[in-house]
Amino acid sequence: MVLKQWAASRRLEPGDGRELQRFRRWQLPLRSLFWLRLPGDAGHARLYAVDVRHWARLDNSRVRAHLFLDGRHVAESKLPAVFPVDGGVIEVAMSDYGVKRCHYRPREGQPRQLTPDPTSAEGRRARFGVRHPGLSRRNR
Repeated sequence: MVLKQWAASRRLEPGDGRELQRFRRWQLPLRSLFWLRLPGDAGHARLYAVDVRHWARLDNSRVRAHLFLDGRHVAESKLPAVFPVDGGVIEVAMSDYGVKRCHYRPREGQPRQLTPDPTSAEGRRARFGVRHPGLSRRNR
């Protein structure tokens, strides 16, 4: 595990400070957006967002994950990515069909999935699974 994190840290690049663009409906097959809220210093919550643009596969380049903190771009990495955040790391991996893993792994405790943006394909699948548990693949 240490070797994988070391390799992922070598792919990590600093962000440029740009603002996070909101998710648009036409981006459903092309983009994934996930959220994580963590407690910060002095009781202020910090909001992390992971933005993955799938269309990089169309031009044979590597897909990159972008990390935003409170709406500002702070880091990016080729996948699989490991982003250091308060109290742990965010791990992002992609399969041929989309984002395979987007989890927060704290230094202590169990990893947990990031929350998909409600308008993204992942968010729509999650809502479908809640509304129709018998039809959802998640419950099989």
